[in-house]
Parts: sequence; structure tokens; C-alpha cells
Amino acid sequence: MKKVTAQPLESSSIFTHGTEIGRIEYHCQDGLKIYVNDVQGESGCLVTFENALGFRVVDERDLMEYWPVCSTPTGWLFNIRGGGWLDQERARSGSLMLEMYPDVKEYLVTGINECVSVFSVEGPTLLDYRP
Repeated sequence: MKKVTAQPLESSSIFTHGTEIGRIEYHCQDGLKIYVNDVQGESGCLVTFENALGFRVVDERDLMEYWPVCSTPTGWLFNIRGGGWLDQERARSGSLMLEMYPDVKEYLVTGINECVSVFSVEGPTLLDYRP
């Protein structure tokens, strides 16, 4: 498998002690909402993808190919440039995503347990909140 390459996305939310996924909501009209909390419960960020084309929730232990590139010291929200789930979809014969959406990108929201991979043509919107 190809090595994962990723770019951390900037955010005003700084989680020095790590993050956890607090809640995930999906509605076809409202999009995908991921509530990310500081592990100490002091701060949070709502990550919204208005037109998510797909997403998966996976325990971080099952995403070893993403580490250490996508680990806490580097950030908590990443644009995956190569070697991730999207590359797996490229190789899968039953997938039409890249033909239908040639500009699709993969994003990863990390937590100390669960992580959320998202396919979207548009980047996320971020909003700070208090958990």
C-alpha cells in the first residue's frame, strides 16, 4: 500500500491534549456534522461538510497507515493527499465516485478513539463551540 501523505488544515481550535469525536450527525439536506471535543472537555469545534459524498467512522487502531502523519502533534483535521481511503476507492472496480466527481478530496478528522474519513468536493466549515 502507498504511504499516506496529508496536509493539516488550519483551525482556530487548538487541541493540545488531543481530540475525541463527540457526536456525528448526517442529514441529506444539512450535510455531515462532526462535533470534535478537546479530551479535557474545555473546547470544541463543529466540522461541517455540506455535500459529503461518503464518510466512515473507524477506530484509530484500524488506520495505522495514517500514523504518524496524521497524529495529534501534527493536527486533528487533515486533507489526505495520497495513500488513504480515496486511493483504495480508485483501485476498487465497483466505484464510480472518481468518474462522477473528479474533484473529490479525502479529509480525516482524528480522535483518540474514533476517526472520521470524509469524501467531499468542498472543504469543511469550522465553528468553535463550548461542549
